[in-house]
Amino acid sequence: MGLPEILDRGLLDLLLPRDCAVTGEPLDEGIRAHLSPQGAMRLMRIHDPRCLRCGHPYEGLLEGEMECPHCRGLRPAFGRAVCAFRACGAARRLIHRMKYSGAPWLAEDLAAAALEDEAFRRHLAGSTLVPVPLYAARAAERGYDQALEVAAALARRAPGCALRRLLRRTEDTPTQTRLGRKERRRNVADAFLAAGRPDPGARHVVIDDVLTTGATLSACARTLRRAGARLVDAAALAHG
Repeated sequence: MGLPEILDRGLLDLLLPRDCAVTGEPLDEGIRAHLSPQGAMRLMRIHDPRCLRCGHPYEGLLEGEMECPHCRGLRPAFGRAVCAFRACGAARRLIHRMKYSGAPWLAEDLAAAALEDEAFRRHLAGSTLVPVPLYAARAAERGYDQALEVAAALARRAPGCALRRLLRRTEDTPTQTRLGRKERRRNVADAFLAAGRPDPGARHVVIDDVLTTGATLSACARTLRRAGARLVDAAALAHG
């Protein structure tokens, strides 16, 4: 185990048995370091029906063709977005802990659990993963960039994936949490620049922790397309 991992987990975590981040029960040896099988089952997964463009989940059955109202308002620049979980309950708590409470190591287990979903795994397979970047000053203050942590963890596990940091955030935009759909789109419309040249023959998937309206992922996808990317999709751990 290297020094960075020791610093991430902490000396106490190495000396004492770890508990599941969801159930609080002691962890047995398993494929995940901080999430037990029982804890993973409490992450509410997204099942069809869902919008085939923005990934918005729907209840019940859909018959015939339907124009998704979320896509109609957004007009996303990405081809398709897929999320593994609903952003509620245990999934929401874990993502908030990862994002705001100095727990970047949770990205590893969240990524592993997300990739247990076949639709999510197929969506990422063989693609170039591009994380949504934090503003540099905010990343320095936090000590990490949660979307980069998620993208890196996914790239290590998803078949045939590579990680490229092709985007740079040029504005420290206000948090999207309390903004409506139109305000979210305006907030991030010009917040990103290309930080490298995309491979025009590759399929790029922009990665974030949560997809709410899709405004941030769409702005990133638009930036990549302007830089020369031809196939751009999106994905996030959770939707909501």
